[in-house]
Amino acid sequence: MATITIEIGKKNKKRLHPVSFLICEGKTKKRIPTGITVGDSELTTNGKRVKEPEKAKMIEQKRRELQERLDALQLDALGGQTMDATEIAERIVTKEEVTDFFTFAEDWLRRNDVKGAKNYVTMLNSLESYLGKRRLPFKMITYKLLEDYEQHLKDKPRAQSLYLGLMRHLFHEAMRRYNTDYESVITNDPFQRYRVPKQQMKKGGRALSLEQLMKVVAYEGAPHSRAALARDCFMLSFCLMGMNSVDMYYARTLTRGILKYNRTKTKDRRSDDAYIEVKIHKVIKPLIAKYRGRDRVFSFCQRYTRPEDFNRAINVGLKTVGEAVGIDGLQFYQARHTFATLSRNLMHFSKGDVDEALNHVGSYNIADIYTQKDFSVINDNNFKLLDRVFSS
Repeated sequence: MATITIEIGKKNKKRLHPVSFLICEGKTKKRIPTGITVGDSELTTNGKRVKEPEKAKMIEQKRRELQERLDALQLDALGGQTMDATEIAERIVTKEEVTDFFTFAEDWLRRNDVKGAKNYVTMLNSLESYLGKRRLPFKMITYKLLEDYEQHLKDKPRAQSLYLGLMRHLFHEAMRRYNTDYESVITNDPFQRYRVPKQQMKKGGRALSLEQLMKVVAYEGAPHSRAALARDCFMLSFCLMGMNSVDMYYARTLTRGILKYNRTKTKDRRSDDAYIEVKIHKVIKPLIAKYRGRDRVFSFCQRYTRPEDFNRAINVGLKTVGEAVGIDGLQFYQARHTFATLSRNLMHFSKGDVDEALNHVGSYNIADIYTQKDFSVINDNNFKLLDRVFSS
C-alpha cells in the first residue's frame, strides 16, 4: 500500500532545506515538492521535523489533502489496477495542475506509443492557433467552444472530423485517468451532447480508370529517379491488392511466392492481427527482384529512415508522374482505391471478397468464427484481375 511521508531535503545554495512529500509504492518512489523551504533554526534538533508553527501547519494541511486523495485512489484501485509511485503522484497532485487540456495531451502522448501521434500534434497546434494561447482548462471545453472550433475548420472537412475526434478521445482519456468512483476532477463532458462531424467522402472518387492506370504503368522515368520509384510502388500496391506503403516498408516474409504480413493500420485492434497472404503475380516479379531487401522483403527501409519518409518520397514522385501522364494530384493511396474499384466494377467480384482482399474488417465476423481462413479465393480473384488488366 502506498504511503506519504514528509521529507526534509539537503540544503540548497541559499542554505535552506526544501520540503517535499515522498510517495512510496513497492520499490518505486516519487517526490512531490511543497514549494516550502526551511532553515536550520526552523527544524527540530534531529533535523527531521519542521518546528516553525506556521510552516508546520501548512505542510500538515497539504499532507492531509494528499492523503485523502491517496485513500480514495487506493479504494478505486481495488479492482486490480496497479500503479507505481509516479502514477500515484500525478493522480493526487492539485486538481488545477492536472486539468489543462494541452498539459494532459502532451503528457499522454509521451506515455503512449501512438501510431497517429503526428495527427494529435497537428491538432494541438491548430487548436492553439484558434485559441491564441496554449492553455485550455477542461472546464472551458464546452459545447459552444466545440461548435465554434468546428466552424473555424469549415473549409477543411477532413480536419473537422479528425481533430474534433482526437479531442474527444483525449478528453475521455483524461476523465479515465483523473476521475474515480469517489471524486470527479473533470466534471463536464460536452461530448455527451456534441457530435463529431463525419467526413463526407465521395465514394470511388479517388480511383483511376483502367485507361489512367495503364498510363501510369506505361510511364518510364529516368532510372533511379524518385518518379520511377513512385511508379513502381504504385504498380506494386495495385498488384498486391492495395498494399500500403508502411506495410511495404515493414514486410518481412516472402516464401514460395507468397507475401505474408499484418496490416499495420489495424493489426492492434483485430483478433486476427490483420494477417493476410498475397500471392505474387508474374507481372510484378521483376519489381520484387528489383527492390528485394536483405532483412525485409523490400529494400525501402535501407533507403529511408522512416516509413513516413518513404511514403512522402512516393507521393512527391507521383506528382511528377501525374503531370507527365495528365492525371492531376496523383497520390499513392489511389492504387488501393483503383484495385478495389476495378475488382468490383470490371471483374464483378463480390463486395465481401473485395473487402477481404483489402484486409478490411467485413460483415462476416460470425462466419469467420466457423470458417478456416483461406486466402486462395481472393488471390485467385486478384490473378484474374491482373490477367485482364495486363493481358496486352
